[in-house]
Amino acid sequence: MGSAALCLALIVQGPPLETTATVVTAHQWVVRLGAEVGDSIWPGFRPDTIPVLYVVRGQGTLLLGWRGALPEGFLPITGVAGSGWASSADRAAASTGTQLAGHPTAQVVVNDSQNVAALVGLTTHEAFHVFAAAAKQEGRRFGQGENAFLVTSYPVFDPQNEAGMALEGRVLAAAEEADGKARKRALAREFLAVREPRQRALGPELAEFEQLAELNEGLAEYTLVRSVQLAARRRDFPDRPGAVRLQQNKVTGLRQLTEDVTRSFRLRYYATGPALGLLLDALEGPVWKARLMEQNLTVQDALADAAAYRTQERVLRRQAESTFVVTRLRAAADSGVAGLRALRRAQVDSVLNAPGVQLVVIVAGRYLGLCGIDPQNLLQVEPGVLLHTRWVQACAGDFQATFTTPVVQDRNAQMLRAVVGADSTVKVTTGAQGEVQIESPLVSLRAAKADVSRDGRVVTVKIQN
Repeated sequence: MGSAALCLALIVQGPPLETTATVVTAHQWVVRLGAEVGDSIWPGFRPDTIPVLYVVRGQGTLLLGWRGALPEGFLPITGVAGSGWASSADRAAASTGTQLAGHPTAQVVVNDSQNVAALVGLTTHEAFHVFAAAAKQEGRRFGQGENAFLVTSYPVFDPQNEAGMALEGRVLAAAEEADGKARKRALAREFLAVREPRQRALGPELAEFEQLAELNEGLAEYTLVRSVQLAARRRDFPDRPGAVRLQQNKVTGLRQLTEDVTRSFRLRYYATGPALGLLLDALEGPVWKARLMEQNLTVQDALADAAAYRTQERVLRRQAESTFVVTRLRAAADSGVAGLRALRRAQVDSVLNAPGVQLVVIVAGRYLGLCGIDPQNLLQVEPGVLLHTRWVQACAGDFQATFTTPVVQDRNAQMLRAVVGADSTVKVTTGAQGEVQIESPLVSLRAAKADVSRDGRVVTVKIQN
């Protein structure tokens, strides 16, 4: 489309002329890259198929890449296919993945200082979050995201950790600028030799936070850098200077990784993530991306493999596996685990089939917590199901119950089940306001609001909000 036609369309419809023209150009490049080289950014990633909301603060919201009828509140822009303009912009909007009219959509907050290269990258970054969310699978790291609440307890005042993180940034910056695969591999090993002891000192929870942050924001930022690199290789890309500045700023950011204390430390992984990805590109080419997803790796683990950092460890492990015949040990373990599962199920059946009143407690709309357990007498039955073999104290707000008998706890269903004594020993008292009290030699239960029902020997108490 000619610039005159675009200008006329924008004037008629009302979006800010200069900003919108820049955004449309950037989005056209994202669509072109996605259609032509999407797999070169990330396997299976097609940013050209993901609609994008561009929020222009104080002016409105531009929708591009939409298929079908526009969502309510958007007016079409003549001459720009799949586009719409809304004259309102959410003041609290952030660049993120979101939903629009039931469709996964990337959202980009636009400011006047952003050039075409920056917008190409940022659009790709947010579109990658949409892609990763769609690819998320139970038990797989990719698309999972980190536990963001850990930003409240990360040791930002620990000088040893800060120095270690700063050193990692310097090593990655050197690796990015190094010539030759051998030098890059040597620096990759140095990076891992610095990082792994630092993360051991952090502890497993915070180490996992860092690694998942690099999988989440770090890989999205890698696609930002990668898309701009690919665009800048085209002769007709209109913003090569912006692409060069973006790359230079990334290297500078690595050298100054811990120096910007005015913003969240979480932004560090926006720098380390793409640096690790580019280093992997240099060492392995594109194969590391599929390997990371197929083998459920972190970016850090993928780099350790690519740099042969754990070669000696693998040799020693294989030697031990051969000497002590690991295949037999695995076969014995498989048999043992199968037997353990059967034993636990039999234990649960024995507990619940004992004579007497079976009490079932279900908590709706809140978390069923435990105020007290006996860890020496707690057995796992299967994921999410526990057997307390002699005593447990459960609580949830104004509900509390103490059992001195075996209890089966289903954490997925928020349910407790136990046989609490002979019918003649179990006393159930209900009040006009929904209060419930159950007493027997084996249980003491109180709830401020609950429904009680009985079916044969089973008494069910549903705790309400």
